[in-house]
Amino acid sequence: MLDEALLIGIASIGVAVAGFTAVTAALTPPGGSWSVAQRIRQRAIVSTSFNVVFEALAPIIVFAWLDDVRASVTLASAATALYVTWVIVARARQLVRAGAFRTWGGRLLFVPGIVAWILFATNALAFGSLALYALALCVQLSVSVLSFYQLIAVASS
Repeated sequence: MLDEALLIGIASIGVAVAGFTAVTAALTPPGGSWSVAQRIRQRAIVSTSFNVVFEALAPIIVFAWLDDVRASVTLASAATALYVTWVIVARARQLVRAGAFRTWGGRLLFVPGIVAWILFATNALAFGSLALYALALCVQLSVSVLSFYQLIAVASS
């Protein structure tokens, strides 16, 4: 499969970002403990990062089965779009229960997931492009990056 190094690179970045969650666990926000919404952000860093790791490996594994790049990326995009749908619904319920949608940070956390879902679904339905798949993975990984930044910003204020 051509460009598998791109997917392996994205998977590696996902593992590294997940590891940064340990930094947030060592920090103490003003008031002494993380709020429910902030704990959801901590979980979002880990879960989204590991999702990206496995989603980045999916087209490579499917390619080993089908030996067709476009079909592999299309199938991986479709499966990922379905999985991301479930993640978005579950995360939305968590954010609503925590009252996080009342803040711009809570809403900001949600937007990249929707954008990534649109990219995965569009790729599955129309393009089968490895470049679009990689872009969707990076957008999805931005959920982790934004969550990490928000937690660091709160703890340092």
